[in-house]
Amino acid sequence: MKKILTLSFSLLLIFSLISCKKKEQESNLQGSWELRRIEGIQVAGVDPNFKSGNGNVLKFNGNNYEWYNENKLQSSGTFTIQPDVRPINNLKSNYSLTLSNDNQIQLYIHLEGKKLVVFLGVIAADGTESHYEKQ
Repeated sequence: MKKILTLSFSLLLIFSLISCKKKEQESNLQGSWELRRIEGIQVAGVDPNFKSGNGNVLKFNGNNYEWYNENKLQSSGTFTIQPDVRPINNLKSNYSLTLSNDNQIQLYIHLEGKKLVVFLGVIAADGTESHYEKQ
């Protein structure tokens, strides 16, 4: 009886540890991301889509970032990323991203595989969604 009780307790402990194990969230943000589309504040007759090689790139390396517009460095500094789920437009953010240089900017992003969406406000209130693809 003691062996059965010990075995049962051991199995219960193992299953408890397995079920309570937290899943590590890996952001996969590292690397270069090129702009493909902007939604919100559309201008009539202007295509919101961007072709490959357009020079609008976000680069993340370690905890440093660089933002290029038409191949010209616009901003650089450090960043932090935290899990943060919020409904924004027709998507949900899954992270908040804080960019730091001379000041701090907090953004919400949706990161999934090789796709990155950066939310700048809500489209209904003149915000934008910038859609990037990993290079």
